[in-house]
Amino acid sequence: MTDSETPGSATPGSPTPAAAGPHRILELRVHGIKNTPPAEMLGVPQSELRQTQGDENGGFWWAPRSPEPDPDDPPGTLDPAVPPPDVRREAYSWGLLARYGAGPLLFIGQFFVQLAWLLLLPFGLANTAYWTRRIPDQHPGGEWRGGVGAGSLRIFALGLTLLYVCALGSISLDLGAQCLGPGAAAGAGPCPALPHAVTDFFTGPLAWRGRQLAVLSVVPIAGILLLYIVARRARTRYEAAIFDTTDQMRRGARPEGPVKPLSSEGFWQTSRVGSPTEWLHLGATFFLVALLLAWDRLFAVYGGSTDCAKLQTFVANGCALRAVEGGHWLFLLALLLGLAGLTVTIVLVGVFSDTEDSGDRPVARFLADKLRTRERSSLLLLWVGVLVYVLTLVGLAIDGDYGEGAGRGGAAPAFLGLVTAPSLILGVLVAIAISALSWRRGVPHALSIVIMAVAGTSFLIAVALGPTRLDEAARPARAAFFIIAAAAVVIELVLIALWPRLTRDPIPHRVEGWGGTGPGVIMLWALGAAMILSTLLVLGTQAWLGTGAPACGCVAPPAAALRPPIVYQNFGDVLPLIAIVLAVVAGVVFFLRTRWVPMLTTPPTRGGRRPIVSPVKQYPDGVVQRADTQDRLALKILRARRQAALFHRGEPILGLLAALLAVGFVAALAVSYTDVYRWIDSFVGPALGIIAIGVLVLIIENAITAKERPISVMWDLMCFLPRAGHPFAPPCYAERAVPELRDRVVDWLGHDLVPPAHLEPDEQLRWREEVQEQALRQERPYKVVVSAHSLGAVLAVACLFTLRPGDASRIANVGLLTYGTQLRVYFGRFFPELFGPQVLGTLPQLPPSLAQPDPWYTQVQTDQLGSPPEYPPSRATDPTLVELLTQPDNRGVAWFSLWRRTDYLGFPVNSNAPNAIDRGADEFGPPRYLIKVATHPDYPSSPQYAAALRELIERLG
Repeated sequence: MTDSETPGSATPGSPTPAAAGPHRILELRVHGIKNTPPAEMLGVPQSELRQTQGDENGGFWWAPRSPEPDPDDPPGTLDPAVPPPDVRREAYSWGLLARYGAGPLLFIGQFFVQLAWLLLLPFGLANTAYWTRRIPDQHPGGEWRGGVGAGSLRIFALGLTLLYVCALGSISLDLGAQCLGPGAAAGAGPCPALPHAVTDFFTGPLAWRGRQLAVLSVVPIAGILLLYIVARRARTRYEAAIFDTTDQMRRGARPEGPVKPLSSEGFWQTSRVGSPTEWLHLGATFFLVALLLAWDRLFAVYGGSTDCAKLQTFVANGCALRAVEGGHWLFLLALLLGLAGLTVTIVLVGVFSDTEDSGDRPVARFLADKLRTRERSSLLLLWVGVLVYVLTLVGLAIDGDYGEGAGRGGAAPAFLGLVTAPSLILGVLVAIAISALSWRRGVPHALSIVIMAVAGTSFLIAVALGPTRLDEAARPARAAFFIIAAAAVVIELVLIALWPRLTRDPIPHRVEGWGGTGPGVIMLWALGAAMILSTLLVLGTQAWLGTGAPACGCVAPPAAALRPPIVYQNFGDVLPLIAIVLAVVAGVVFFLRTRWVPMLTTPPTRGGRRPIVSPVKQYPDGVVQRADTQDRLALKILRARRQAALFHRGEPILGLLAALLAVGFVAALAVSYTDVYRWIDSFVGPALGIIAIGVLVLIIENAITAKERPISVMWDLMCFLPRAGHPFAPPCYAERAVPELRDRVVDWLGHDLVPPAHLEPDEQLRWREEVQEQALRQERPYKVVVSAHSLGAVLAVACLFTLRPGDASRIANVGLLTYGTQLRVYFGRFFPELFGPQVLGTLPQLPPSLAQPDPWYTQVQTDQLGSPPEYPPSRATDPTLVELLTQPDNRGVAWFSLWRRTDYLGFPVNSNAPNAIDRGADEFGPPRYLIKVATHPDYPSSPQYAAALRELIERLG
């Protein structure tokens, strides 16, 4: 082999080209959130499609026979359905990657997996919250710097898991223990709906309360294991591909200095939570269940005078001393080991949030050593948790007879460990979420922790002092601690509001989601989703167990009614109030904004099928004018613009939802079960039970008729970023989609190059990788236009950042055409370090308004005046997206983006004013017998799409 033949010296001009094909340009279409089928994307019948790569869940599709131009069209007509002669049009479908459900399981498996996917929703939101934090610039090579709040968020994620443990335990251990009380054997228990076989099983050899609880404790553990298995099984199909991509990114020259997170290998590989954190969550589950079982055995009393059930009476009645004097040393040991295990787990979850400081060691070796150490410690802790749990079960089997007597009205007492545990966990999670409001706004993290610790401790003491009706002497002290807690929260909120001004923070937080409080807002959503699902599970089960008449034919005493943990009852009573307030605010906004038809600004639109209706370049004298036209077609278009503008006001409404949830959490924790709550329960309880049954029916129907996950659109939105917050979060479909897009692009650019025949297979592979990287640096005869709609633009942008060859300042031979996208308005505001101005190279975006007829009034005026908010320059040394796509020889930026005012999900990516990237699209749909207003779909059928595609090809050369 001569020097010129070595793989390392190969150049795009030296290899022998394969037989030239008829197409020079690859137009690669990527669908958005609508999950558009490939046939619709390509505009051909399904029977004419051919899948060139992929499987049943996603891949690339091509139509060998493209649509032909109409011979009767006037000369020069651009038919969007007909690709240019040298363009090969392909479609990439990824939608089922985000929506794939249970797989080929039996119906019973389908049902439980569908239920598990619904319960994974809060975990996905927690993962989204991770990426809304201020992510620091990264060091190239694979390390990962988590940034402020990374550890706290992962502790928050652990709390969500433990909250589910409490919910499942409330069903089996608490409601189950009450159902299996002294009256269960005679058929006079409080659970008429419980099957006789279940009652007979638990009132025979398992008649002791301890043995019953030992068996019932399997339910919360099995539930968490199901969530773990479902999430793990789904993501193993994705993660392998992204490792190859990071290896390719790591090869070649590395940039000097920090790089943007989206450009770093660590973003795709090291940032995710892996097996160590999964095992910590599983270990915490075993520790918590063992702790709760031991707590109940130590303090439960049948008919006794000592009440250790509630936090308010625990200290006053000397329950701690009773546990020591009771002689149940095995359970006391299990309780202490459970507490210690949970504490160590929480610490490790927070510590595992960063992977950096490799020192002098090679990064790959450092990462492998770090992972090995974490796996060993996590696995050891998991086995200790299992051992403590088994030890507790053995104790309950041997010493499970709690004593004779009956509880209230013949029913067994509640499971004591769960009387307070859900409330404590909820309180901690609320404090973390409120603290998270400050993470982006610069308030010192330690200061926020101290303030919220004071608030939480004071609130806990106030609740522990009990209702004033039980102890009038405690009223002043209780009020004082409530005031301290409220004052601490107010101080935290004031610091959040004023800290950027006090410290002269250069970042204009108004261009960030919810004024820079995005992490806390989304964490409150996650907690709200977890509490809503938990409440429906617990109260729905309670409602079902209470249906029917006792088997004995007698009437169950009123005092024997089931009583779940009070936090679920209280939150269930608060939920209707939250819904009413939110509905009233949304209704008022809808009424005020639909009283008249505004004349909203429109983008410059060239070459349409007909002139744009009622165009408005700017607002005269800064005032949004009222439409006075009587033309029916014009009114149809103007009302469609107004309708789209209503959807654009979602951000402030969702911010209000987070605030209402926070208030609801506090109310659920602070308010005792009074006569007012009993009155609310009389109609809210049955209503929630009906809702829970309705959700169950929908899950069963979905399990029978489809494989898609429930609420499929939510998975499209949540799962495009790596799983870095919660280990059981849904898998990231981008981990498969981005490598597949990248491989298709580089394969097309060099598909005419054939490696020398004498090379070994591994040498051919290395040779091809080097040639493909050179094809991204140098001009090639083959080009790629990535055409991405809506959420597909996020995948396209992520793909382009992985294409950057080494330390090059641009990508050659690749262009980008986006349409109906939310890159600037949503993703740039909610994830500034991933898709913000410093990453894309576009202008910042101000928030929408509820008060103005145009939600983007302030932004439109700012764009028209050319005075955008000043955003500090990035310290990252790698180029922005605009710089990556800037072509040499003054050919401009190889990026066009289409949008229209009638699109409820589409926005400009750079400015509302005329600029080099954004262009308007027709507001009329494809030609049909009846006129249709174009909204979010149908961009590729517009003449502007065809014109932009051709101009983009010209810019690529």
